[in-house]
Amino acid sequence: MKSPWLENIKKWRNILSPIIGVGVLFLFGYWLWNYRLIIFTSLKQIGFTQVIITILLMLLAMVLTVLVLVILVRDKGYTFTFADGYHTLNLSQLASMIPGGVWGFAGFAGFLWSRGVSKIDSAIIIFLNTLIMLSACAVVGLSGLISILGWGYAVLCFIPFIFLIFARNRLEEFRKIYFPESSTLPSVKTLLQAAGLGILVWLITAFCFAWMLFSASVNSLIPIQVAVGAYAAGYLGGYLTFLVPSGLGVSEGLTTLILSSYMKAENILAVAISFRILHTLIIWANIIVSVFLTSKRKKDD
Repeated sequence: MKSPWLENIKKWRNILSPIIGVGVLFLFGYWLWNYRLIIFTSLKQIGFTQVIITILLMLLAMVLTVLVLVILVRDKGYTFTFADGYHTLNLSQLASMIPGGVWGFAGFAGFLWSRGVSKIDSAIIIFLNTLIMLSACAVVGLSGLISILGWGYAVLCFIPFIFLIFARNRLEEFRKIYFPESSTLPSVKTLLQAAGLGILVWLITAFCFAWMLFSASVNSLIPIQVAVGAYAAGYLGGYLTFLVPSGLGVSEGLTTLILSSYMKAENILAVAISFRILHTLIIWANIIVSVFLTSKRKKDD
């Protein structure tokens, strides 16, 4: 028997998803139009070859992001393919663009349920995936800003994950008592693998931003580790801002603020906006691929 609560979620998701899609596309189009001169100028300075390489590197980061989810789900005993992880992350991206992010988690959970993952295991997986990726982002961001903040902040942001590693066996005992219907927690080895992949994801993505920044600003005096850290820290700040979709504008503003003591703010903002546009185009291209493939699979079924 289907849960009325689950049916209500599906009903509202089906109603809101098209509205959200149109709204986000409109906002995205406004950004493109409003900053068109800045974007064209930045991309022209960067060059076609570097843009293509940047896109390929960002696709690699996306593949690694999917692998983090896949190894977490598989280690809990479920059959979960790379395609499942790819569609799960892509289809939850659209809903996550709503301010607050709760609909993104709902979409995330819904797709896991559709692949046979239990509700409690879905919640555990989403929590672990979010904790690992945000911790990795914070580590890359704050580690890159050590010269400004000091080592303490970089270590501090990884404390929740360190606690998870050392308390894993105790948490497993609690799981058996309070959630006996759930499957075993991922092993320490799997958690460390996921964290390593997460850090690599953010290093690649932040490096792409830093590379674009240096290419667009020949006389830049920004150390590469600071540029990398500023992007990751800005993204994290935007993610934690619940009032705007996907941290739009907040991430770019924070990145610009951090780097403004090294070069002109308008130059940094131009690259940050251009990078956001490029990143968003890649995300939407993958969302469209997932929508097409999953809708086709439903018709075949």
